[in-house]
Amino acid sequence: MAMLLGLLVGAAHAAFAQEAPTGQPVTNPKELRELDKFEEMMSMPGVATQHRDIYYRELAMEAYKNGARERAFKMFMRAASYADKPSQAAVAHMYWDGIGTSVDRPRAYAWMDLAASRGYVRFIAKREYYWSQLTEAERAQALRVGEDVYAEYDDKIALHRLEMELEFIRRNPIGSHVGFKGNGKVMGFGGSTIFTGGGSTGMSRPGGRGGASGANGGFDMMGPSMASLTEFYRPSVWKINEYAKFKDLQWQVRVESRPTVEVGDAQNVATPPAR
Repeated sequence: MAMLLGLLVGAAHAAFAQEAPTGQPVTNPKELRELDKFEEMMSMPGVATQHRDIYYRELAMEAYKNGARERAFKMFMRAASYADKPSQAAVAHMYWDGIGTSVDRPRAYAWMDLAASRGYVRFIAKREYYWSQLTEAERAQALRVGEDVYAEYDDKIALHRLEMELEFIRRNPIGSHVGFKGNGKVMGFGGSTIFTGGGSTGMSRPGGRGGASGANGGFDMMGPSMASLTEFYRPSVWKINEYAKFKDLQWQVRVESRPTVEVGDAQNVATPPAR
């Protein structure tokens, strides 16, 4: 996941990597240990793709990387509808520069304001930069547009939307009516999550309710991974408040606490003549 976040910073070319003050260092060892467990489970093949915020963000990044900017914009919008702050910031950037959509600077500001609403330092800095570049008329329009954006994508609404999806998936893996509680195992393989235990086996596929993702859900699969059901059903992975908390912590620890550089588009470099 850390690589995923880093890729978003560079691949979306949203100038997230500008100089900005870093967040306060995390000193709670218990939270850091849980963050490691959270990342371990989210990196298990088939798990992250059950989370629609991550699923659509990965589709967006893949489309962006392949030059399909309009599709990337649509997928970032879908991820943004599930309260994914990096995706909301990507939407803001694409509106600002007219990538995959028309230029709309007031709307870009509104989206960056939403992306910064949980205190992501770099998004706050970018929001303030956007504001400084708007005319008085654009600022007034940004405030009006912001009301519409928040009415549909505010965390209270978007996190509830994601919560409903996560609860459905957590309680209804294919082949089970009891949620596979107990001493069973969960195995990630081929972008799907396979549950075993209690004499039964079931499968939950990428994309939530019957959705489908790209090859292996965006994961490089070398074989199956296995975890206990206790590990799989840990609150940081499935309970919305804990999940949002550890996504925020992950961004703070893996991205904002580290120095960054501006990442530009790839360029051809001439090969020096042989000596």
